[in-house]
Amino acid sequence: MQPKRIKYYLLGLFITGMILFVVLQFNSSNNIHKLIKGNEQLLQELNVKNELQKLQTNMAKTDSKVRGAVISQDTLHITGIEAEIAIIKADLKEINKIIKNDSTEKLLTQLNYLVDEKNTFNLMVLDTFYSQGKWAAERMINNQKGKRLGEAINSILRQLDTTRQSEVNRTTHLIDSSGQKAQSWGTILVFFACLTSLLAFLYITSRIHRQEQLIDALDESQQQEKKLAAVKEQFLANMSHEIRTPMNAVLGFTHLLKVQPLNDKSKEYVGAIESAGHSLLEIINDILDISKIESGMMRIEATSFSLRSVLHGVNTMFKPKAEEKQLQLSVTIEEEVPDILYGDVMRLTQVLVNLTSNAVKFTSEGEVRIHVAKIWAEDNAVRILFTVSDTGIGIDADKLGSIFDRFNQAEASTTRKYGGTGLGLTIVKQLIELQNGFISVESKAGEGATFKVELPYTLGESLLEEGNSYFTESDQLPLHPDVRLLVAEDNKMNQNLLRHLLSSWQLQYKIVNNGKEVLQALDRQHFDLVLMDIQMPEMDGYSAVQAIRNELHSTIPVIAMTAHAMTGEREKCLQMGMNEYISKPIIEEDLYKMIQVYIGKLPPRELPSVYHLPHENGTLHLINMNYLHDLSKGNAHFEKTMLEQFIAQLPEELSLLKQAVVAEDIPAIRATAHNLKTTVSFIGLQQHLYPILEPLEKLQENNYHSNVVAGQFNTLKQLCIQAVQEAIHILL
Repeated sequence: MQPKRIKYYLLGLFITGMILFVVLQFNSSNNIHKLIKGNEQLLQELNVKNELQKLQTNMAKTDSKVRGAVISQDTLHITGIEAEIAIIKADLKEINKIIKNDSTEKLLTQLNYLVDEKNTFNLMVLDTFYSQGKWAAERMINNQKGKRLGEAINSILRQLDTTRQSEVNRTTHLIDSSGQKAQSWGTILVFFACLTSLLAFLYITSRIHRQEQLIDALDESQQQEKKLAAVKEQFLANMSHEIRTPMNAVLGFTHLLKVQPLNDKSKEYVGAIESAGHSLLEIINDILDISKIESGMMRIEATSFSLRSVLHGVNTMFKPKAEEKQLQLSVTIEEEVPDILYGDVMRLTQVLVNLTSNAVKFTSEGEVRIHVAKIWAEDNAVRILFTVSDTGIGIDADKLGSIFDRFNQAEASTTRKYGGTGLGLTIVKQLIELQNGFISVESKAGEGATFKVELPYTLGESLLEEGNSYFTESDQLPLHPDVRLLVAEDNKMNQNLLRHLLSSWQLQYKIVNNGKEVLQALDRQHFDLVLMDIQMPEMDGYSAVQAIRNELHSTIPVIAMTAHAMTGEREKCLQMGMNEYISKPIIEEDLYKMIQVYIGKLPPRELPSVYHLPHENGTLHLINMNYLHDLSKGNAHFEKTMLEQFIAQLPEELSLLKQAVVAEDIPAIRATAHNLKTTVSFIGLQQHLYPILEPLEKLQENNYHSNVVAGQFNTLKQLCIQAVQEAIHILL
């Protein structure tokens, strides 16, 4: 049978089946309707029988009360007789209403008369009882009139019941007949439905079998391609991660090399190494981003942020490069655009940075413009249009449709001349789509390009209202209101140091005392970066960062802060899930650069040169105030607070160390020695006290000698007493 004819046969079968189905359904519905009507009639007849029985019962009850009242001369029996008579009349009225027809009209007339006579007779008996006494009332009862009336009423009720019983029998027969017919038609309908379902099932099964064969063939042809794609994605991700760590080291050592005395040629070489390293790191980051997006690991994290602050940061970032190329870089934002928005500020920044970077890169003369406008607003929602335009090389019209494809640039020569992977615009497009926005481009070759990005946001809450959670400990408003840091540190002196540094940089921050509080804070609020001490009570930094990665599934940057300076400590931190490592005592410049790298929102800053404190009277003291002076930048109040904290805290920690030494509690000795390293580092005691504290910090059970440890503690105690005395002298 030809496939085309099958369609017509199926159509004819379908129409025939539908007609048969309608006929069957009509007959089935008709019989069901008769069945329902018969049930209603049966219920009515049962109601009639019930009403007749009630009337008979109430009549007998009334007679009994009247006789009882007369015989016993107890008037309590008389109570309610008039109400009973009223009920009898109501029952009679209901019977007249529900069974009145031609066949029962004569019987109902007689019943009404006899019931009225019976009620009248009962009332007369009661009147006689009240007026003439018991014997007169008994004579009326014994004259058989009441008995004859009762028998006549019962006779009529039996006749009515017999009449209704025949009607019940007729209705029951009708119900049985309709039920049997409905059952028969229902059986036919079920049989037809089963037959139709079977035929449809066989046809659909055959079609599905054919489709499965085609799908298997298609899957077989695509299996190898999918395997190769998965291998490629995994390779890119692994390669990017493996290269990123040594590249950070290369850039770090390059930066250190730049500050060394070098001749002009060496400076040129170092600059080339740094430039190439940054380019390679950008390529690696692009590959990582595209891998995260395609694997579903890229997440949108919404928070309130200042739009104008973001634009200011982008302008600050690219202004030096634009000036170097003699380009005019302008950022404009219309007045009606709200400043505080709620959305993913990190992804917005990444989009704007990528588009602006391309605009500056591909423009040799002219200008680069960033314009922001509000195109729609309703209630608490807005849509913002970001326009990034330039006067650069432009894009051919036939290339516009493919510039967002992976590893694609407008011309093959573009990669050789300008560099890059061709992933930037792909990442931008996917990041925008993740935020439910869209991007378009307008361009002509040689006339520049204009990228338009439309993103939805909701109005955010004012960042200055969150003073209970974030603070700067100064009267100045935060310079960077969209930057929020979480600091985990249990040492009070280190907390004071970080308060001073972060406040001086006008950053918002929150300080917690252990790893558990870190997890609670991250669960409640959004932060951009965590500064994590390693050795803390309740939960240490290693456990906290593993919980951040594995339980919270957060990719927030985490910088480890520790007094451990042993070989391999940085590698251990990175292996446990940290992004970077900084040793104590904290160097201000190093910490700021790390925050700047991982936040991406802070401008570079000029840090003052180190201040060297001269020796007093040529005598070398234990305390070295250089580090504290460098941090304070002339803030005498901060220096005084730190010295007072040192004078109060050092004896407490020495006391804890003494208790641990006396109890030979090796874990407590190690922990207290570690905390002491942080405390003494702020006032330059590393040179004198670290040689004693480090062996105590590394103390092991299999190499513990109580006499040696006691001697180390006594030496440490003498030096600490001298340091406290010097600190008191400085304060005076």
